[in-house]
Amino acid sequence: MRFASLRLIALGATFALTSFARPAAAVVTFNQDLASGWTQGTGTSNGHFTVDTEANGVELGLRASLRFVGPITPSGNLYIAPVGSTPPGSALWNFEFSVNPGSLLGTYSVLTITGPGGVLSFNPQIIPDNTPLGGPLYQNSENLGFAFLGGPLNFNPNASGIYTFDLKLFSAQNQQLGDVSIQVNAVPEPSTWAMLILGFAGIGFMAYRRKVRPANLAA
Repeated sequence: MRFASLRLIALGATFALTSFARPAAAVVTFNQDLASGWTQGTGTSNGHFTVDTEANGVELGLRASLRFVGPITPSGNLYIAPVGSTPPGSALWNFEFSVNPGSLLGTYSVLTITGPGGVLSFNPQIIPDNTPLGGPLYQNSENLGFAFLGGPLNFNPNASGIYTFDLKLFSAQNQQLGDVSIQVNAVPEPSTWAMLILGFAGIGFMAYRRKVRPANLAA
């Protein structure tokens, strides 16, 4: 009995030390402002981000927005975007990211995009036109229709599809420091849906008329 009690005490002490040593869990919030602020580009405002906030000062954000209009209001981390294109073959929607490594040095990020046509992973920090803020924070607004993204993904802006964006931050020792993801469902606009419904109704009515007409002639 004494040895069993000692084992239980040892296990309890080990668990307590392990729990104390573990870092605080990440907090992922939805439809939020970035605490770091949104400074990339003009004409767009902060808000509607899915945000991972870490105790070490790391903040990662992702969102989808209507091109030249503004952010899309999500449901959780799900963003509904319209199918369609603007010249020269860009989607009607953008994805936007923000990476703030806080005071940590030597970090790097990986953005993985998964779509119907393929998967692409890259370090978004290497995009040449990231907002120059004179600090560790970097942000950008990108479109899957841009050649360096759309080519590897076989992206078609006029086709419906589900796209997953996953943004991770790593230390120089390859330890994961943060992770945030969103899903963008590209679907036909409501007007397109209405036209499709009317089209199907018209086809059904024509089929009904063809079926009824022979019956009337036979009578």
